[in-house]
Amino acid sequence: MTRPLERELIDAVLELSANAIVLVDERGRIALWNAAAESVLGWPAEQALGQEVLTAMVAPHSHSTARDLLAKLAVNGTWEGAVPLRHRDGHAVVCAVRARALSGGAGGGGGEDGDGAVGEVLAVFAELGRSGPGSPGDPTGTDGPAGPAGTAGTAGTGGTVRDDDRAALLRAERAALLRAERTARAELEHVRDRLAYVVHASSRLASSLDVGMTMETVGDLVVPRFGTLCIIDLWDGRRLDRVYVREAEPARQSLVERVRALGGSQRDGHPALRAVFTGRPAVLTATDPDTLAQMYADPQAHEAEREATRGAGFVAVPLVTRGRVIGVLTLLGPGRAYGRDLAPGEDLAVLEQVATRAAQSIENARLFDAERRLARNLTDSERRQRRTALTLQRSLLPAWIHPPEELEVATRYFPGAEEAEVGGDWYDVIPLGPRRTALVIGDVMGRGLRAATFMGQVRTAVRAYARQDLRPKEILALLDGVVADLGDTEIVTCAYAVFDAARGTLTYASAGHLPLLTVDRFGKARRLDHEAGLPLGVGASSAAPARTAPEHVVSLPEETTVVFYTDGLVENRRRDVDAGIDALVDALARASGSSLEGLCDQVIDALRPPGGYDDDVALLLARSLPRG
Repeated sequence: MTRPLERELIDAVLELSANAIVLVDERGRIALWNAAAESVLGWPAEQALGQEVLTAMVAPHSHSTARDLLAKLAVNGTWEGAVPLRHRDGHAVVCAVRARALSGGAGGGGGEDGDGAVGEVLAVFAELGRSGPGSPGDPTGTDGPAGPAGTAGTAGTGGTVRDDDRAALLRAERAALLRAERTARAELEHVRDRLAYVVHASSRLASSLDVGMTMETVGDLVVPRFGTLCIIDLWDGRRLDRVYVREAEPARQSLVERVRALGGSQRDGHPALRAVFTGRPAVLTATDPDTLAQMYADPQAHEAEREATRGAGFVAVPLVTRGRVIGVLTLLGPGRAYGRDLAPGEDLAVLEQVATRAAQSIENARLFDAERRLARNLTDSERRQRRTALTLQRSLLPAWIHPPEELEVATRYFPGAEEAEVGGDWYDVIPLGPRRTALVIGDVMGRGLRAATFMGQVRTAVRAYARQDLRPKEILALLDGVVADLGDTEIVTCAYAVFDAARGTLTYASAGHLPLLTVDRFGKARRLDHEAGLPLGVGASSAAPARTAPEHVVSLPEETTVVFYTDGLVENRRRDVDAGIDALVDALARASGSSLEGLCDQVIDALRPPGGYDDDVALLLARSLPRG
């Protein structure tokens, strides 16, 4: 149990106890004073707290007797008996007192006449009766001080009290003490029952984050203990929205529907609205015609309220959390607890505790539900966006209607895991003229629909510039300007190559893309580790001079395969790019002798991580055919 809850339970005990409770600190000053103590001795808590206990509760000439009692208490630990205590106005109040020493320290008085300190003392007392001046046991009278058990030394007109009178007095005091003890025990059991109920209610209400289930839990807790019919209305700042109605008897379901229909039609004089506006409970002990007329304009509503209250009244408790009213909990009709009927508002302190916890639970459930709906809507939106981006991306990838005569081409593309957004990977094969073909691969460094759309624009520009049969480095220089114009926040890597079958060469340039690989006819795979330029769109501006990516020319003998790929194939959470490229080289070497389509499949399978690819994968293989 946390310290705030302990403090809350202590405050509840003090508030609910019918017995006076006083805590005296080690200096003999009052440190705790409940409402029942104020009722018995007349001191308000704000005046009692901090006072010396002897000054506030004991007549001046009885201080020495009280010190002796405190000294015995420090030694024995507990004490009980009937003693006269001093009321605020000076008269004596005979009380049954039970006291316990909570911490050590020798007795000696705190207070004005004391020279030592006492340990902490907790005292519980209840009034037995008042004694006027001169009566037996009155410390302000002239008959002598009362002893610790309430017996008197002398009484009456100065003569000695007779033995039979003293015995009668002792019997009366013992009987009074016994009655007080029984009353105190019964009250303690009552307090324990209410505290156990509050703890039980707190536990149940804290276990749910579903709004509907929380409402049902509230209904289970308060019906029929606090009323026969329970209503929960939520406040939206303008009106009450009726969200829950519960009746103790299932057979009265028609009444439940009639009461539910009354939601939102309350007049300003309705207790529920008063509870909202004031933030305090509103209790009606009866529902007479005038009161009902202030609550509803419709006479049929009056009849439904009378039937729901069963001739009794009802109580409306505001649901307050985080300093604001979120609704009202209303209980109609008599409650049933402790083996008897309870009048509306009779156990109001406990009901307020339940309402506070219900408000917290309802608000938490509403916030959780709102976050869950938002997350679900966001997930649906992301899923729709992913489908749209994937459809767009696939529509932009080339379909081989007339494959190049001088090259055998095989490709693979698939998106990453379901939870990953679609990226901007693409590849292309563009016929340029007789026995010359452009091979392109690229990657927009972004995710989702924006990246797929941007990729489509760049791919279109590549095709347009490729028709002009420019050199690879010139193509990339033009694309750099296109990327800068389309969006200065986007970065694109791209490798552009031209295969010339007549010369048996591959001329290429790379703008920040991963190195190309080749596999000869004997299965030997290697990297083309030539210098690459910066990615497209990096630092490009109209004021900056045009930058040209380095251009390279390599021989491409017959049946040599060129490998173009994106980072999704070689990089993942468990493997960096360099290690992934090495793994790709090994996979190509092991799969030598396969058809180009088979080579694609074997490479994809060899490099697939245990959980699958978490990024888009684009793979383009081009193999030079024998020259005829």
